[in-house]
Amino acid sequence: MTEIIFILSLTVILSAVYTVSFRLLPDEKWQIFATIPLYKTGDNSWHGINITYYGLLTATGYTLAFTIFIIMMSAAGTDSLFLLVLLAAILLFFIPSAKIMAVLIEKKKHTLTVGGAVFVMFILAPWIISCLNRVSIITHDHQTADIVFFSSLITAYAFGEGFGRLACISFGCCYGKAVSELPVFFQKLFSYYNFVYTGKTKKISYHDNMDGVKTVPVQAITAVLYTASGLAGLYLFLDGKYLFSFFLSLTVTQVWRFISEFLRADFRGYGNISAYQVMSIMIVPYYIIYTFIFGMPDYLKPSISHGLSYVWSPGLIILLLIMWIGCVLYTGVSSVTASTISIYINEDKI
Repeated sequence: MTEIIFILSLTVILSAVYTVSFRLLPDEKWQIFATIPLYKTGDNSWHGINITYYGLLTATGYTLAFTIFIIMMSAAGTDSLFLLVLLAAILLFFIPSAKIMAVLIEKKKHTLTVGGAVFVMFILAPWIISCLNRVSIITHDHQTADIVFFSSLITAYAFGEGFGRLACISFGCCYGKAVSELPVFFQKLFSYYNFVYTGKTKKISYHDNMDGVKTVPVQAITAVLYTASGLAGLYLFLDGKYLFSFFLSLTVTQVWRFISEFLRADFRGYGNISAYQVMSIMIVPYYIIYTFIFGMPDYLKPSISHGLSYVWSPGLIILLLIMWIGCVLYTGVSSVTASTISIYINEDKI
């Protein structure tokens, strides 16, 4: 019963957040969260640095993903020290690769690619868990089954990536094609369900001059589809069906990643098939081959109560908060926008 309440609670909360976000975030005022003055440029004027909603929402998506991951792994009985080392290893590869892959694929120094980072993470995941388990054998410490790790990782990713699409809506990136460019059937469909961005600092505006244009809400579709697959994967995981949980979320997210590229208008690399699409279609057969070679033995059914009690500890909450702040600073400090601030006295309130 606890499992159902937990999943239903997540469903209700995220549905409410998505409903409000899809309505508000395409608007101009939902791009910049705060501006910090750096140095004076005049009597009352300051040059400022912008903190974006993109950073806040991305950090929240990362934190949500890690929280779900911790709950699932601890519910399956993973030792706390093993789990912390595993989290550190994931962060060590995931965060830098978001920028490195953007430079390699898109030739851009001032952007990030979650898709590229996810590809690196999924390629390395089997070898990370294998190395840690081998070390645990030598030290006679706790080990974790591969399938528990894989299922937790892809489910957590589905939640994090789904929520993270809100950041893209706010910044105006990863945007869909103009509705007017689609076949008639899809024009009718997306004439009711679309995004219209406003603001010259949105990427869709300064990159493609598409502000004020009805576009395919590809980020919203991704958010809903990924989150739904995450919820389904979580339910299967908590029911002890690890393999089904893993391949359901993996297939949904990676197949949609491939399909969604055809609905997007932003630059994703050269050629009819982008590098991101190639990466997405490689992941599923990669894990099918891995499963065939190494197998995925059964494991004990998890306890959601144990997972929730573990994540509720003060130390872990502080750790997640520190991670959230670090992600905000890493992804939220804008290098592509700047601002001028005028600070003055309200004479009538002295």
